[in-house]
Amino acid sequence: MSSTPASLILFGIAVGAYTLAVVAFVLHLAFRKRILGDIGMGMVLIGWPLHFASIFTRALEAGHWPLGNMYEYSTGIAFVIVTVCVILMVRARMRLIGLPAMIVTVALMGVAYMLYVPPGQLVPALHSYWLTIHVTSMATSSAILSFSFFFGMAYLARRWADNRLLAVAPAAVSASVSSSGGGVATMTMGGGGGSGGGFSSGGVRSSVASWVQRAFPGAGMLDSWSYRFVMIGFPIWTFGVICGAIWGEHAWGRYWGWDPKETFAFITWVVFAIYLHARVTYGWKEKRAAIITAFGFAAILFTLYAVNLWIAGLHSYARA
Repeated sequence: MSSTPASLILFGIAVGAYTLAVVAFVLHLAFRKRILGDIGMGMVLIGWPLHFASIFTRALEAGHWPLGNMYEYSTGIAFVIVTVCVILMVRARMRLIGLPAMIVTVALMGVAYMLYVPPGQLVPALHSYWLTIHVTSMATSSAILSFSFFFGMAYLARRWADNRLLAVAPAAVSASVSSSGGGVATMTMGGGGGSGGGFSSGGVRSSVASWVQRAFPGAGMLDSWSYRFVMIGFPIWTFGVICGAIWGEHAWGRYWGWDPKETFAFITWVVFAIYLHARVTYGWKEKRAAIITAFGFAAILFTLYAVNLWIAGLHSYARA
């Protein structure tokens, strides 16, 4: 009976640390206690070097650059996400970015474990230095572009909270005036028509909106961070697609053949190109921009998993 590879043991410990980080960040978000955010960041900082050690030992065990199959690719993307998360938490003091980053990281590593294959030799199609250049570029850009989605969704949440509280403010003033006028005080906050302002659905939504407003940075800042990550990730994705085309010419004698993987990588490129073009040319910022990042993130996941696992093509070797 063969023993468990060291890379898989380190992988499991890293996943455990990241899972504890998710719990700490959820509690930090709920109770707004700095110590909980610090614990979450501490667990990430514990898991990050273990994660790196897992990838490094996997490379030694397999004898090649560790991006040759879905297990290695998934854990590689997760590692870049954690690395960017650490930078943001340390340099920009963004504790809350740890929650979506760690949720996606744990999910990616969970999928990686389900797709695990023992270390072994690469299939012949991958015996090329382009593996290091092309696949590393695609994994890095996938992780970086994921942060545009994280910040875009945070922007939508903050925008909803701001609009909700702006809508509630006139109602609150109206309730105050009605109460001071000598009549029967009426609770119009939230406009819910429930049995009581604090227990109506409108009151609950207003409480959630207040909590989101306190927890999240300003909407403009979140939109700006989402844009920054597209500006960083999109050129890397473009470089990766170009490198893939060059590799395709070396391996198959053509630069582009509309293989399913190539097609959906191009579709993802188009989504983020639309984001940048619409933002610069037509001023599509904030809400519309955030919605586009959601489509972009979905396209990345579809290109990564659905195409490799369920659609037959020249890249189908990546599943094994």
